[in-house]
Amino acid sequence: MKMSKKRGIYYLLGVLPLILAAVPVIVLSGCCLNLSSLVSPTTQTGQTSSEVTQATDPTAEEGDTQASQDETAAQETDDQPGLEGIDGSITTEFSNMVDNGEDPINLLEHIDANIDKVNTEAATYMIGEAIRLSEEKKFEFSDKYYADGIQDKIFDALGGSYEVDMAALINAQDAALKALIDETVARKYKVLSTEGVFIPLVDYAAYDVYYDYIDDELKDFISVYLDESNQPSILDAGVVISINEFLKRIDKAFGYLDNYPDSPRFDKVKQLNGGRLNVYLGGIDNTPVFDGSNKIYPEKLTEMQAFAQQYNGTKLGQILDDYLSLLAQENYIKTPNVDDFLAALYS
Repeated sequence: MKMSKKRGIYYLLGVLPLILAAVPVIVLSGCCLNLSSLVSPTTQTGQTSSEVTQATDPTAEEGDTQASQDETAAQETDDQPGLEGIDGSITTEFSNMVDNGEDPINLLEHIDANIDKVNTEAATYMIGEAIRLSEEKKFEFSDKYYADGIQDKIFDALGGSYEVDMAALINAQDAALKALIDETVARKYKVLSTEGVFIPLVDYAAYDVYYDYIDDELKDFISVYLDESNQPSILDAGVVISINEFLKRIDKAFGYLDNYPDSPRFDKVKQLNGGRLNVYLGGIDNTPVFDGSNKIYPEKLTEMQAFAQQYNGTKLGQILDDYLSLLAQENYIKTPNVDDFLAALYS
């Protein structure tokens, strides 16, 4: 079986914003998120414990009231009575686990044991971090896919096919392979085949069990990546979905960026979109835009003009208009000015 370096394989995936970047951009800016930066003020709609004290004991000292407020700080700004907030012990323990470099599988176990005990803000923080670290650690985990003949075992379990059937792998007879697939699923990964190699990929569909606990921002983030998780848009150095669907995904990601400019996941989505725009506008080996003389293919020019009209009034439409204007200025040749335009899409 032909083998490629695993990072080279991940480089080709549309789920990663690194198609034309010099360095893989996989994690959010900064190694660990600042917990305090995730705390947003919420509106208290229920009666706080300090208010109850004042109502039942009008002679209570101000100091006693303040002490009560301090003791219930995790709930004071919480509109979900009875659920622990982001400053509570459950999330604090989780944050310490992250800081101590705990394996993401242990973080997921902590989440599953406590998700129904924390409020939306705390749940969103924990699940967002679990996703971030699962993405980061998948390179390390993928080492197991290159050991003990695992690649051949996966191939055989799939009946000599590169079309992945997770059910077949989960029920594999080989003990070593079954153990690896069980761990893959427990880590909320799935198996992907690309360029004749099987690799683990974050399975965003596996996070749907948490939808009732997280906020809209994280739901929309998962939705952006779910499309790529279900069907990667770029494999084997080419766009493998329809161009119409490809641009729909780009437009959807722009919607996320417009709606959540302060999200801790903003940069990740921006890099993803920058990579996809570079592929569409600048081309990739098996989906080229320019010919050998760096002149744009006439059919690609016509296609871009049509999509510019279709997406008129959107961020994507504006980028297409600006790109077409630049191409006209450059006589439809890929010049350094065109390269600069494409590079700026990441910023």
